[in-house]
Amino acid sequence: MLLTAPWNSLVRLFSNTFSRLAVGLALLNLVVLALAVVALYESRQNHEERAAVTTQNLAQLLDHEIAASIQRIDLALLASVFEVERQIAAGKPDPTAMTVFIEQQFLRQPDLDGLGVTDASGMITFDVGMQPGFFGNLGDREYFLQLRASNAGLVISRPTAVGSGGRWVLGLARRINRPDNGFAGIAYGTIPLAHFVKAYSALELGKNGTFTLFDNELQIITRQPEPGPIGNLVGTKFGSPPLQALVAMGAPAGTYRAVSTVDGVDRMFSYRKVRDSSLNLSIGMATQDYLAEWWTEVRRTVVLVGVSILVTLILAWLVQRGLRRQELTVQALRESNLTLDAERNLNRTIVQSSPLAIYTRDLNGLVTGWNLAAQRLFGWREDEIIGRPLLSVPPGKHRESEALRDRVLRGENIIDHEVQRQRRDGTLVDISTTLAPTRDTSGAIYGYLAIAADITARKAAEQQIEFLAYRDVLTGLPNRLLLNDRFGQAIGFADRAQTRVALLFLDIDNFKTINDSLGHSVGDALLREVAARLGACVRESDTISRQGGDEFLIVLASLVDADAATPVLNKIRDQMQAPFDVNGHELSTSASIGVAIYPDDGADFDTLQKKADMAMYRAKEAGRNTYRYFDPQMNVEAVEFLIMKNGLARAVERNEFVLHYQPQIDLAQDRVIGVEALIRWNHPELGMVAPGRFIPVAEDSGLIVPIGEWVLREACRQAKAWQDAGLAPIIMAVNLSAVQFRRGDVEQSVLAALAETGFNPRYLELELTESILIHNPESLLATVGRLKAIGVMLSIDDFGTGYSSLSYLKRFAVDKLKIDQSFIRDLATDPDDAAIVGAIIQMARSLNLRTIAEGVEDADILERLRAIQCDEAQGYHFARPMAAADLVQFLAGRNQPAL
Repeated sequence: MLLTAPWNSLVRLFSNTFSRLAVGLALLNLVVLALAVVALYESRQNHEERAAVTTQNLAQLLDHEIAASIQRIDLALLASVFEVERQIAAGKPDPTAMTVFIEQQFLRQPDLDGLGVTDASGMITFDVGMQPGFFGNLGDREYFLQLRASNAGLVISRPTAVGSGGRWVLGLARRINRPDNGFAGIAYGTIPLAHFVKAYSALELGKNGTFTLFDNELQIITRQPEPGPIGNLVGTKFGSPPLQALVAMGAPAGTYRAVSTVDGVDRMFSYRKVRDSSLNLSIGMATQDYLAEWWTEVRRTVVLVGVSILVTLILAWLVQRGLRRQELTVQALRESNLTLDAERNLNRTIVQSSPLAIYTRDLNGLVTGWNLAAQRLFGWREDEIIGRPLLSVPPGKHRESEALRDRVLRGENIIDHEVQRQRRDGTLVDISTTLAPTRDTSGAIYGYLAIAADITARKAAEQQIEFLAYRDVLTGLPNRLLLNDRFGQAIGFADRAQTRVALLFLDIDNFKTINDSLGHSVGDALLREVAARLGACVRESDTISRQGGDEFLIVLASLVDADAATPVLNKIRDQMQAPFDVNGHELSTSASIGVAIYPDDGADFDTLQKKADMAMYRAKEAGRNTYRYFDPQMNVEAVEFLIMKNGLARAVERNEFVLHYQPQIDLAQDRVIGVEALIRWNHPELGMVAPGRFIPVAEDSGLIVPIGEWVLREACRQAKAWQDAGLAPIIMAVNLSAVQFRRGDVEQSVLAALAETGFNPRYLELELTESILIHNPESLLATVGRLKAIGVMLSIDDFGTGYSSLSYLKRFAVDKLKIDQSFIRDLATDPDDAAIVGAIIQMARSLNLRTIAEGVEDADILERLRAIQCDEAQGYHFARPMAAADLVQFLAGRNQPAL
C-alpha cells in the first residue's frame, strides 16, 4: 500500500538523500580535519622558528657581552705587557711605577677581580686584587708553560677554584718578551665565573632555559642553571651530536634542536663561538616552554574539530535511525494491510519524533505541518504557527528565500542547501535545509516539504579552522596564503577595469631595539597596535597581511594610477609617527615602505614583492620614516650589490685583496715620513676593482668589519717587514670606517693586529672621518683614549667636510688633520679654497696639530702649501699608490734612509 502525500514524499526524500548526506558529511569531516592539521603544523613551525630566532639573538647578545668583556681584559693585559716591555727595554722596571700602572689598569676593568705580572720563572712580581689562595708562583700552570714555549697570543685557562670558599675564576694571560724576543714572563688576569652567571640572569629563556659556556674540548666552564653550587659541573664533558659536529667543523654559529646530555630536556639551542677566544656558548629554550602556547592551540583546535565531527556523526546517526524506523514501519504497514487512517497516524508519529525540523507550507507560504524539532529550532509551537506565515527569514535574505521557493514550486528538489535563518527571538541560526514539492494524487504541486538541521556549531568550527589556516595568529590579519588569493582577485579585476594594484612592503623602523630592550610581549603588543592602525588607513577592499616579524604587506586594489597610492602612504606615515601606548610604555616608531605597481613593475606576486622589498630598503637608506616607489635602476643596483656582496664574502678567504701604499711627504725636510694604506680588490673576473665601487657595499652589508681587520693586520705586517728588512721606520696610516665602530670592535682589532705582527704602535696612525666623532662620542673617546695610551696616533681624514668642533679635536687628542682634496684641488685658482686651507693650517698650529694635504697634483699647489706652512702632503705630484715592492724602490730613488 502506498503512503499518502505529503508523507510519502518525505519517505522518498529520506531514501534518496541519506546516502548523499552521509558521503557529504564524511568529506566535510575530512576537509575540516585536514585544515586543522595544516594550520597546527604551520603554527608549530612558526613557534619553532620564533624560538630559533630568539635563541640566536640571545646567543649573539651574550657572545657580544662575553667577547667585549674578554677584549676589555685583554686590553689591560696588552697595556701591561707593553709597559713591562718598555721598562725592560729602558733598563730595570721601576717597582713603584709598575705597581701604580697595574692598579690603574685594574681599576679601569670592572670585569677583573685580579691582575698581575710574573717573571720568567713564573714568580708573581706585581699583582692587585688577587684572591687568597691564588699561588705566588704560576710556573707550573698550563697557560704559563704554553706562553713560555711560544707567543700564542691571548690564552684562556681552565677554571680554577681559589680561596677557602672555593671561588671559581677563569684566567687570561699574554706573553711578555725581552728586547731580543726572549721570554720575560706573563701578564695575567682573572674573571669570576659569577660574572657569566650575572649575564645569564638578564636573559629571558623561559622556565627551563639554559646557558652553557664551554671550551673547544666540550668541557663545561659554567652552566646555568647549575645543580648545586657554582663550579659543580666545571670540566664535565657534554655535548649532543649536533653540537659536537658544529664544534668539530669550527662553525662560528649554528642552531639545532636536541636533548640535553646534562638534564635530558629537549630544547632549541643556538651555538656561537665567542669571538677571538677559545670559548664557546650555547643558549637553549625548552621545547615545553616555547611550545606551551602551541599546545593550547592544539587543545582548542582538537575540541573544535571534535565538536564538529561529533555534531555531524550525531546528525548522520539520527537521520539513519529515523530512516530505519520509518522503513520498518512502512514494511509493517504493508505486511499487516493497515488502513489509510492508521498509516496517516503512524506517519505523523514518525515525523513528530524525528530529530530534524520537518514542516510543510502551501502555495501561499502558510505553514500546514510542524513537528516538535521545528518548534525547538525556530521557537514557535505547532498551535501558534499552523495556518500562519513562517517569519524566519533575516533582513536582507528575502530575495534569496523567494528564489528557493520558486525553484521548489517549479518541481525541483533542493538537497542540503545551507542558509541562515532567525529564530522567534531574533537570534540567527545556520541550517542545512532540504526542500521537495508536495503533490496530490493527480501529481499537481500544492506546496512543499522542508527538512532543516541546525549546523551553527559546525559552521563555527569551520570558521575557526579557516581562521587558523588563513590568518596570522598574533594579529588576526590574513597570512601569505590568503593574501595571495586576495592579490589574484585584485589583479583579475584590474585587468578587466584597466586599473592598477599597488603592493606595499612595510617594515617597522627600529623594532628589534624595542623587542630586545622591552621583551617579546611588548613587541607583540606593538605589532597588534600597528595592525589596527594600518587597518584604519585602508579601504575594506584592500588587504593587509603580516608576513612575520615586523614586516607587513598591503594590497591596494582598484587604483586609477600609481600616484593614487600616495595619499594612503602619507596617511600610514602619519599614523605610525603618533606615539603608541603599549603595556604602560609610550613607544615612538615609524615605518619604511617600498611600493611596486601592477602591471608596471611585474605581472606576478613574487616579482612585485621582491621589487617592493628593494624599494623599502631604499627608503631605509634615505633615513627611514618614508616611502619609495620601485624604479628599474634599483634592480640594476641590486644585481650589482649582490654580485659585489657575494664576491666580498669570499674575497678575504681567497686572498683577493691587496694593499697599495701612497707616500706622505714632510714638506720641510722633503722626505717620506709615512704611507697611507689603500685597499684594492683583485677580482678574478672583473680585474682590479677600485675601492669606490666595493667599499659602499662592504659598509652596507657589514663586511667592512672583517675587511677592515684584514687591512689593519696586513698594513702592520708590511710595515714590520720593511723594518725587519732594514728600512727606517715610517708611519703607517690606515683608514677606519664608521661602520667598523658601530658593528665591530676597533680597539680589539688594533690590539690584535699589533700583537700578531709585533709592530710598534708608535708608528701606527688611524685615520677617522669627522662623522665618526659626532656619533657616540663618549664611547669613542674611551676607545681612542686607551689606544693613544699605548702610543697609537690619530688623524682626522677629509677635514673641513664634516661637523667636528674644536672641542672634539681637544677631547680626542687628535695628532693630525688631513685637509680634504676638494679644497686642495683649486688652491691656486680659488681664493675661497685658499682662505679655508690657510685657516685650517693656522688653527692646527695653534692647537699643536700637524696638517697634511691630500690630492697634491702639481708643483704650483705644492709651493703654495709650503708658503702657508702645511706640514705634510700626498698626491700624484709625488707618487701614485703603489705595491709594497715598488715603494722600496721609490724610497731608494729619493735617497731615503733605507736598507
